[in-house]
Amino acid sequence: MRTNLKRKNYYLDERKIRRAKAILGAKTETEAIDTALDLVVFRKEILTSLEKVAGKGGVEKVI
Repeated sequence: MRTNLKRKNYYLDERKIRRAKAILGAKTETEAIDTALDLVVFRKEILTSLEKVAGKGGVEKVI
């Protein structure tokens, strides 16, 4: 798998980073942020798929 890595500088809440690291079992801050971003993308893919299914009578859209 090829990845496009680019160095970035951000101001982030240290408490959020520590919590994400612990919750995700990440060894580094970079790993925690990368995994969190993967989860956001995955969530969007799931929601998009559910919206497609909702119109077909398989899942009722409640939100």
